[in-house]
Amino acid sequence: MSFRTNSKIEEFFASGTLETSSTTRENPMVWARKMIAQRTNKYNVIPLFYRESLQYMISQLGSLSYINSDTKLVDVKCIHANPERAVAKMKQENNIILPIISINQNSSANADDRRRGAPQIVNDTFWSEEKKRAVRVISEAPRAVDIEYGINIWAKYNANLDQIVEQIRLLFNPHLVIKNSYTNLAQAYLDQETDKSTVETSDRQERILRRSFTVKLESYIPNPQFIITSTGEIEELKMDATIYQKK
Repeated sequence: MSFRTNSKIEEFFASGTLETSSTTRENPMVWARKMIAQRTNKYNVIPLFYRESLQYMISQLGSLSYINSDTKLVDVKCIHANPERAVAKMKQENNIILPIISINQNSSANADDRRRGAPQIVNDTFWSEEKKRAVRVISEAPRAVDIEYGINIWAKYNANLDQIVEQIRLLFNPHLVIKNSYTNLAQAYLDQETDKSTVETSDRQERILRRSFTVKLESYIPNPQFIITSTGEIEELKMDATIYQKK
């Protein structure tokens, strides 16, 4: 968990457990789930994890380049589009310069082999430099997900395509760590590589080389986090940066 003090992020970790009894004589896990349900609203249950993960992937792919026939280093543009949209855009806009990279999210599914029980409460104690004391933070168990992305490289020449393909293989060797405001430990793996080049074209069409990769991102999407106050209530945890550590 991160706390910002004078524009500096400071991280401290400690462990803690819910007390075995409460002032209401309820089971502490039952009390925690009830309080979380009361304070959860539409805003804090909509995670930006998917958008931020995609943006990070685009930023990494957009850092690739190739050496052209004039031995000049050229940056490769990365766009967010499904393959059909990317092809349509290339046909409509003659000013698109190949090679380019397109990425899209294919699917998202629960990772049953990594999931935690729904009733489980994640309970931690963190030291706040701002408040100069330890605070108790609780949340429902994070949801384990596998997100699948499709990456396509479009090029006119094999020499350019091969350079970009090799860089992508190195980028995911053995995996790419995805970093956003929710996690710095999510791992993306290359799952499949396919050659989808157009071998035969009509006289008026230019041949387009295409290499496709399937990427699987394994991560956890955290639920809203709440601080247990000294009065036995809970309040939503609001910070500039929250980093969920996978355990």
